[in-house]
Amino acid sequence: MLANHSGYAQGSGPAQAPAASTGDAHATRKKEYLAYLEQKNEEIKEQQEARRYYHGAQLTDEQIKKLRQRRQPPVIYNRIGRKINAVVGLLERQRQDPRGFPRTPKHEEGAEIATAVLRFVCDEQEWPTKSSVSGMNGAVDGLAGVEITLVQGRDGVDVGLQDVDPSSFFYDPRSLKWDFSDARYMGVGKWSDIDAAIEMFPDSEQALRESLQSGSDLTSNPDTDNKWISTGDKGTRVRIIDHWFIKGGNWHYCIYTGAVTLAEGISPFKDEKGRTICKYIMYSANIDHEGDRYGFVRNMRSSQDEINQRRSKGLHVLNSRRMIIQKGTGEDTEKLRREAARPDGVIEYVGDNPPSFDDGAKGQELQGQLAFLEDAKNEIENYGFNPALIGQGVDKMSGRAMQIQQQAGIAELGPYLLAFRGWKLRVYRALWNAVQEFWTGEKWIRVTDDEGLAQFFAVNQLAVDPMTGQPTLVNALGALDVDIIIDEGPDTINMQQDAYDTLSIMATKGQNVPPQLLIELSPLQGKVKKRAMDILNEAQQQAAQPNPLAMAGAEAEVADKRASAMLKEAQAQKALADAGAAGMGQPQQGPSEIEIATALADLRNKNAATDKTVAETDKIRTETSLKPVEVRNSQIEAERSRDERFAFKQADMTQRREMSRQNAGA
Repeated sequence: MLANHSGYAQGSGPAQAPAASTGDAHATRKKEYLAYLEQKNEEIKEQQEARRYYHGAQLTDEQIKKLRQRRQPPVIYNRIGRKINAVVGLLERQRQDPRGFPRTPKHEEGAEIATAVLRFVCDEQEWPTKSSVSGMNGAVDGLAGVEITLVQGRDGVDVGLQDVDPSSFFYDPRSLKWDFSDARYMGVGKWSDIDAAIEMFPDSEQALRESLQSGSDLTSNPDTDNKWISTGDKGTRVRIIDHWFIKGGNWHYCIYTGAVTLAEGISPFKDEKGRTICKYIMYSANIDHEGDRYGFVRNMRSSQDEINQRRSKGLHVLNSRRMIIQKGTGEDTEKLRREAARPDGVIEYVGDNPPSFDDGAKGQELQGQLAFLEDAKNEIENYGFNPALIGQGVDKMSGRAMQIQQQAGIAELGPYLLAFRGWKLRVYRALWNAVQEFWTGEKWIRVTDDEGLAQFFAVNQLAVDPMTGQPTLVNALGALDVDIIIDEGPDTINMQQDAYDTLSIMATKGQNVPPQLLIELSPLQGKVKKRAMDILNEAQQQAAQPNPLAMAGAEAEVADKRASAMLKEAQAQKALADAGAAGMGQPQQGPSEIEIATALADLRNKNAATDKTVAETDKIRTETSLKPVEVRNSQIEAERSRDERFAFKQADMTQRREMSRQNAGA
């Protein structure tokens, strides 16, 4: 049913009217719900107590009454709430956004579309807030999750998410897996005013009003839920159960009260293999040996109680004094007690025996209480993760040492973080499958780029194919074949980050580190990496192009040297001719043989230098002509390397999926 039913069966698809023969099915569903309430009674009570401890209600009325009778102040130092809030803050730092990963090379563009669509849906549903609430619920109650919803929008069916209230959630008590994958049923039970229930299910008004006369006493998760039917000054309320269960290998839903079935049908949600799934996507923080699910409060509760009690006891010891007086003196003991406890008290006594004070024993008792108080505080501070994660005790550490210390603290939360990460991945995949199933019309998606500029593109857009002239769908979501993975944030220390840090240090010290390698290992986003690579390749190609001014200068220099050599050669020949003429005639003053030999040697050197310059110019021309070929070869090698990495990733993902299927089968 596509209408909003106050949190019940949102996204359940078209509701089917209950058949006349659903009495047995209704009884079966009620029996399953009652089985959870009976078998998980201890877990329900622990969840109630965990919520009280988180909110600071850590002393019962009876305990407060006894403390006041002892004249001992009730003290509550809520360190559990701070600890769980720190866990939620850590989850926020671990950015885990959805990302589409192509199954084949031809679906690379489709992976970008899937990523944009998923992030658009998450932004529209305020996913960061809802995931944080689920993280806090999991840490407190031990289980949390969301439900996928379908609501009729302006341009078709909109896919959304709603947080599940752990106090109203129930499940198959035989389930023992963290992700509830072995549960045969699960759902939500909540109170609803009878008028609101009739508005949600107008066709069942008569049956709802008749059901007010029936019902049986029950206990449920919230402290105020006691019956199927509740009447009082605030009106009549009826408990409505949104029950999802497996039947015949498919997930079904049934919405009912204690006496009537309101709606039922088969789940409209499917996975990537076309199998029906439940709309509730849940996870657990911890599961004990009895199969009960619990959060962090269980292991911190005793330390929290000790902190409160020892703090209260320490204040009581400081505010009181023990006196020793002689019996039969006739002193008013209550008056002496009050005066001894006052800072400016005056004690009057009769006789020669003044009252004495046992301050030595009092000091020893106070020191013992404070020592145990400090131990309890340290125990609760170091539980779950070390204080380095919240910035305590790292003021004198280097950045690298801080990261290692915080990484060790994150490792202590490993099981919870793995469960939370797996839950997010299942939510992303369920969202993507729902979008592919229900987004059949044209929709415009807003994408915000790295510069914060909003861009829009259409999905499922009807257009005309320019090649065939036939109508076709552009960016059809149903035709995309992608895997949804989690794009981890840069907070996690990994081998790639270590390699990037090492190469960065080498580059700053003058080592020849290829810039392409630094960009490839950098923690930048994929789009930013690609753009940086394009800019670098463009700059290298421009540097490889021949410089016309440099070539013209080299050619001019060669021509000048040739002209100079020719001039020198002409001068040398003239000198030789003059010398020969002088030998035939009268003796004249001319160059000697040594001078002539020197001129010839100088001429040969200049000719050799000219030939060298010509050879260098030819070399430059040859290298310039070969540079485009070299650049093209580099591009081909880069593409081949990228294809090999893609093939390796595909093989790795295939192996992981096969291992997961084998583990699931086992």
